[in-house]
Amino acid sequence: MATCWTRPRKCSSIHATDSGLIYPDTIDAKQLMADGDVVVTVNPAHFRPAPDDRRAISRSKGAHIRVDCIQTRPIMNLIAPMAWAGLAAWTIKDTTYSKTPASSSSAISLSSGKRVGSEKITSPTLGNLSDLDFRDPNNPNNPIQNQVILMGGSGRMALNVTGVSANQRLQTVLSKSVQYSSLIAPFFGFGALALPALKTLTTLLGAVFNHESVIMNSMPQQILATQDALKNPHDSSAVKIISGDYIAVPTSQTANLKGNLDKLRIVNGWLVHQDSPKDVPPEQRALDSKVPPVTYMSVTLTVQSLADAQEQKAKG
Repeated sequence: MATCWTRPRKCSSIHATDSGLIYPDTIDAKQLMADGDVVVTVNPAHFRPAPDDRRAISRSKGAHIRVDCIQTRPIMNLIAPMAWAGLAAWTIKDTTYSKTPASSSSAISLSSGKRVGSEKITSPTLGNLSDLDFRDPNNPNNPIQNQVILMGGSGRMALNVTGVSANQRLQTVLSKSVQYSSLIAPFFGFGALALPALKTLTTLLGAVFNHESVIMNSMPQQILATQDALKNPHDSSAVKIISGDYIAVPTSQTANLKGNLDKLRIVNGWLVHQDSPKDVPPEQRALDSKVPPVTYMSVTLTVQSLADAQEQKAKG
């Protein structure tokens, strides 16, 4: 389960369309699948902290991102609801992030070691979240487990981004005593877990990492993928999901996006402005001062019926 460490810092989900960003509550219910069990493929793309959050991560000497997806209904009343968990972790490295002189709100240049502005910030090298694919990197023959089954088209999802420092003594014990353990890998994920096992995992992670700052924190929030699930009793804060790109932003920073939602796009997982030059890579367009200074994590969701997913898998 998602755990609130030092203080809660809620996050908001925002859906990307061809004409700009929208909040999920404005997604037309007709766009949801009609009914039935669904499979959601979760593909995280990028995490980009705003300047203040980057400093918090730097002070913590590291960071980790955790995504939990939780079933709320059993499969045929035989198998208890399951959960999926994935986590990416970094430690501080010798990489310098510099403010661009274009604006005081200033995005951060990702050029390692290159001084762009007057202020230089040493910060963790941020990993590629495409590696956060819910499979164990110590056993590459295992299938990718980023497909989550939501019975009845409804489930729960949680996101936590935390500034951390690693418990070096415990990591040393783990590395010497556990020959096969994802807990000492930079990136790791777990396939379907029983809910009690997920609680145990959360407790263990709390011992491995000293949590020092909260960047984003959400308790498991209900997600609705079908019209039938929307008609049934559900949380007032439930989020509608359809296939496409999403970003999670700290709720406290969403005011920075006001008035710009229709001008922003997600391209290859990066938040960019529609007026940014199209002849530069998206990761450079993401540094444009026109992009509001918000912390975000981007993810692509693919929603399909369980029957279609099974047929696709059978075809290889």
